Amino acid sequence: MSATATDRFAFATTALEFESEGRTCRGRLYRPDRPSTPPVIVLGPTFAAAATFGYPRYAERFARAGYAAFAFDHGGFGESEADGPRNLVDPAAQVADWGAAVDRVRTLGGERRPVVLWGFGLGGGHVIRVAADRRRVAAAVAVSPLVDGRAFARARSSRYLARAVAAGVGDRLVAPLGRSRSVPVVGGRDEFGVVPRDPTGEAYLDLVPPSSDWHNETPARSLLSLFRYRPIEDAADVTCPTFLLAAGADDVAPPEAVAAAADRIDGSTYLRMPVGHVDPLGAAFETAVAHQLAFLDDAVGA
Repeated sequence: MSATATDRFAFATTALEFESEGRTCRGRLYRPDRPSTPPVIVLGPTFAAAATFGYPRYAERFARAGYAAFAFDHGGFGESEADGPRNLVDPAAQVADWGAAVDRVRTLGGERRPVVLWGFGLGGGHVIRVAADRRRVAAAVAVSPLVDGRAFARARSSRYLARAVAAGVGDRLVAPLGRSRSVPVVGGRDEFGVVPRDPTGEAYLDLVPPSSDWHNETPARSLLSLFRYRPIEDAADVTCPTFLLAAGADDVAPPEAVAAAADRIDGSTYLRMPVGHVDPLGAAFETAVAHQLAFLDDAVGA
């Protein structure tokens, strides 16, 4: 499927906000000029990322193919409000943000419409958990999804784990005092970071727009939450059509874990591409989005 074959419609964008657990979360809605009530694809970011990190490219392509798309920021990221330190990754709170985002767009313009979940990385893990909990989701797409925090931890060195746990515990101890100890999201050449610098970290940083005020750091307790997060345990409860795209050279979300999640979802579609973790948002975008649009056209049809 070529880019020109899917670019059928013009689109407009507008800011949209919603409430989630007492916070105002914000995002941008992309609306095609027709049909009048298209399915809405809700796009959520990965670990410690903002909605501007490569997601507008997907939202625009979906809108040009006739789908509405809503790319939003989790609480504490981008344009959304925080009730704690910025860039804190709390999977449970982020899943609540997803649920609130779905509720916000389901009846846009006063008319009920199908809702599709789309997530990359940690956002892909959230997609599985939200789809398992919400029976009225029309379809789900998880790209390079991080579905098993234990698998992520097992792929790290013992030195990495020791530093991560020490930093996370230290941060958790000072959190009740209103303080925070941060670690880099992407480390330097000889510096600890949540994401390895080469090659994933460099590709991650390439997604950050020059105008962004994002800081390359997250409270260290984010790592402890990540290690415990296992949306793969919810996969068997997903009943909607689901597409899982695994990156074969992924050093963050092991493709074997993605395949295991796909096996638990009845009737899921699984594709493994010979690319790195971030490539579906970058160098492999055209191929990745073509596969996703083929799935979406079959599952929900714009």
